[in-house]
Amino acid sequence: MTGAPGPQARRCGNLWLQPHRPFLLAAALWAVLAVLWWQWGARVGLAPPVLGTAGFWHAHEMIPGMAGAAAAGYLLTALASWTGGAPPSGRLLQALVALWLLQRLAMACAGVLPVWLATLPGLGFFGLFAGVLAAGVLRVGAWRKLGFAAAIAALGIGDAMLILAALGGAPLPDPARLLRGGVMLFAALISVIGGRMVPAFTDNRLQQGGAALRCRATPVADRVAPSVVALAGALAMVQPGPGAGLALVAAGLAEAWRVTGWRGWQVRDNPLLVMLQAGYAWLPAGLVLLGLSQLWPLHLPGVDALHALTMGAMGSMILAIAARAAARREAGALRAGRLIVTAGACLWPAVWLRLAVLPWPEAAPWLNGAAAALWVAGWAAFLAAFVPTLFGPVLRPVFSGARAGMSQSNGNI
Repeated sequence: MTGAPGPQARRCGNLWLQPHRPFLLAAALWAVLAVLWWQWGARVGLAPPVLGTAGFWHAHEMIPGMAGAAAAGYLLTALASWTGGAPPSGRLLQALVALWLLQRLAMACAGVLPVWLATLPGLGFFGLFAGVLAAGVLRVGAWRKLGFAAAIAALGIGDAMLILAALGGAPLPDPARLLRGGVMLFAALISVIGGRMVPAFTDNRLQQGGAALRCRATPVADRVAPSVVALAGALAMVQPGPGAGLALVAAGLAEAWRVTGWRGWQVRDNPLLVMLQAGYAWLPAGLVLLGLSQLWPLHLPGVDALHALTMGAMGSMILAIAARAAARREAGALRAGRLIVTAGACLWPAVWLRLAVLPWPEAAPWLNGAAAALWVAGWAAFLAAFVPTLFGPVLRPVFSGARAGMSQSNGNI
């Protein structure tokens, strides 16, 4: 059980009772607005901002921006489960959201702001985010969780380096490498968190259904895969080429080994688990595709292959986890409504359409447009399901249907 929000949090309103509420709302809204702006803004006289080179603003707002908000929503909510205390709420939560919003404004105005000023909101957001995580886990001696605080701190430093490099404020690595490093950091987080969450929730469902078999344990892959993903990401950022390509393919195969034991076909009647299983499946697929793009860059452009990890693994996993907070609860189980099912059904083909640019480059304009339209429709459907849950008391645990006193994993790994 997690601690109850204090009087200050209750006075601040329902939105600020728990981190997942404002941050998943912000992530979903930005997933819609930023893509609309990027894809069609110029047609209505609102050309998207430029961060150094064309494309970097879009990538930045999807990775440190949208995914950064989603990470805050999940990890700061999970913090209460790790520590047994109250979740960050009230004014602290408002300060974090304000910093995140300020960075969106700074990136929109990056062309006219001093370089140092453009970097400050992001440093403040990720620094405070990492500090809250670190303070919480240190207070209870949960040493193994410090890795999450370190990952967020690394994301903040990389984000600042990216902005400085894109705006020409310092002789730093190529911004494209820094963006690739950010994607790989999220891939490692998905490997660690999703690699425990997906089989745990699947096993819960199988047990409830009376199935004789459970997810097959792959202890070697479970230990090795996240480390290989992290190593491959470091190589892809520092020294892209055949070595990094082979490491990425190896990471993808290690992740595929894990997925084969998760019995996804046995939970195909549960849309929430289908979303989790299908979202995680993009991780091995994306790692292999990105690795092949390093081995044969002339035949497989890296910027297109990377979308299997960004739109596929990151986007789908964020939606799958967020959907659990928006689902209705029935007798200790979560049920996906039509809007959540619609959201998942839109995102899956959106990724395939974006990746279809690889074999069909001449159709890129309409393929990209169709993928963007489905992405926006999916996140809009999620918002329609999620907004009603922002009112009233918080039902815990947030990411599962387990009730107080039940032993079911709540997903806050």
